Amino acid sequence: MGGGQLGLMMIEAAHKFGVSVTVFENSRSCPASKICDDLIEANFTDLNALSKFREECDVFTIETENVPLASLAYLSEKKALTPNIEAIRIAQNRILEKEFAKSLGIPTVPFVEITASNIEKIEKFLFPAIVKTARFGYDGKGQVTVSRRSELLEKIKNLDYKHYILEKKVPLEMELSLILVRDKLGNMASYPLAENSHEDGILAQSVMPANVHPDIEKLAVSYGEKIARQLDYVGVLTLEFFLSRGELLLNEMAPRPHNSGHQTIDASVTSQFEQQVRICTDLPLGDTTLNYHVKLENILGDLWFLGDNAPPKEPNWHEVTGGVKILKLYGKNEPRIGRKMGHLITILRKR
Repeated sequence: MGGGQLGLMMIEAAHKFGVSVTVFENSRSCPASKICDDLIEANFTDLNALSKFREECDVFTIETENVPLASLAYLSEKKALTPNIEAIRIAQNRILEKEFAKSLGIPTVPFVEITASNIEKIEKFLFPAIVKTARFGYDGKGQVTVSRRSELLEKIKNLDYKHYILEKKVPLEMELSLILVRDKLGNMASYPLAENSHEDGILAQSVMPANVHPDIEKLAVSYGEKIARQLDYVGVLTLEFFLSRGELLLNEMAPRPHNSGHQTIDASVTSQFEQQVRICTDLPLGDTTLNYHVKLENILGDLWFLGDNAPPKEPNWHEVTGGVKILKLYGKNEPRIGRKMGHLITILRKR
């Protein structure tokens, strides 16, 4: 379900195993359409299209968590869905994510759900804070920083969505992500932590392995395994963390391969995308060993708009790569400011 760049790279991995992939997406111009074996172009709620999809495929997975749960329930009535609906349901909502983490004893930043009845009573200690839509926000969308309650009241008036969470801003030492894989038998493995940096809410750069103390890595893995066991999770699971004053705080979870794991395509024995294919097809988990220290840099549509009021122009890729970086473009038809168009991989050194 979904035909973005994550779907594209999952199909590339599937084809190495001779596995055919049907994509369900509402736009024929999606990146995955260029290499998929079949494409069903329809709204995610189109029951006739979902019925055809269900009959055509043996197992289902997602490349975006923003798929209607009712549609996923329909698909999973007769065939396997990887991961399960409960994991996707929790990952769709930032409030549910943090409440779930709290129930497992996993720390997060202080937070509160914003409702009409409590917005005037939110405690001062939570500010400065970030107000976010509970659902659908990504790459910095659907969130704004607020310094006081009065500012919160004003900013919410200008946001389109109606369901919000307020998260206290904490001093950041580092932003980290863990990519963990779990199969149907409960076997688990994880990649080294990635150290991430963001610009305007969008991942700009990710380095794997992260430069952290081994105890931090062990703690992140223990949190990930606890979450995966509790959810009976099957598939690739990504957990994003903040490291603040030496404390590891869960920020978000993604029930799928992740932008900060693209390094695994070029630097790991088995990529995150191959892992998802292996799990869906009942193959053993692959080796998560990282052969190289590696850096990922996102390529945004901004690069096409460097001239003053000039029409978009494709960059000179030799200049961008310097002749040594590995370039991966996603095949998107229209460059836009802030849109992920591809990525660069730099092999730093052998581990």
